[in-house]
Amino acid sequence: MNQYPKKLIESKYLNKVSKLSIIAILVILIFTGIFHFFDHTHFNGFGEEKEEGNKLMNRLYFTMTTFSSTGYGDTSPNSLEVRIISMVLQFILVIAILGGVLEF
Repeated sequence: MNQYPKKLIESKYLNKVSKLSIIAILVILIFTGIFHFFDHTHFNGFGEEKEEGNKLMNRLYFTMTTFSSTGYGDTSPNSLEVRIISMVLQFILVIAILGGVLEF
């Protein structure tokens, strides 16, 4: 039987990915908290109607987009579901970048 999955789970690489994930989550949460103190007038695309009940999610999306260097462009997600999917993809990019920078 192939022992590769078991070795991968127990390996030092999983430990490094866990540490990088924790660091990235902390950075993202800190900046999301900072951006949360600003109202909709500080952001293009976040009008009063979009802010109602979604302020925290809007700030989290803004933080992830900024941190991952994805950019803002003319096309951006308009629904909560697509924003969540975009943030997951951006998070994977962030982990990959941090891993490269810290000589994974």
